[in-house]
Amino acid sequence: MRHFFVDTNVLLDFLMHRAPFAFAAAELFQLAEDRTIGLYCSSLSFSQAHYVLRKVVGSSQAQDLLIEIADIVTIIAVDSRNVNDALRSSFTDFEDALQYFAVLAEEPVIEAIVTRDPKGFASGALPVLTPPEALARVGR
Repeated sequence: MRHFFVDTNVLLDFLMHRAPFAFAAAELFQLAEDRTIGLYCSSLSFSQAHYVLRKVVGSSQAQDLLIEIADIVTIIAVDSRNVNDALRSSFTDFEDALQYFAVLAEEPVIEAIVTRDPKGFASGALPVLTPPEALARVGR
């Protein structure tokens, strides 16, 4: 089974049906729901997604959507070690650095980061894929 970390932008593409990006994101989440692949999101992504979603659909529906996602993905924590590593890293985007160092704590299980912003993770050593590239890795 393949294991991918899903960045916040891909999570929001799926939850908000942001065309044209939602199609590949939806397929990834369907594969995870079918237990064909393993998807991981950080606790930070859930916080950010709730913040964005509640402005669009309201707090109650945002929470319901995230409850559904929490049953599909493995949630990884962003902890004090991740914050310290991110602060001292060469990443130019602090949020991406937080995500990256949370992912490193899960290695070697997670094989790649899936995002629409690959350059945000350019300072890291893990492979970075777009959603269509991740789908190609699983033969879709």
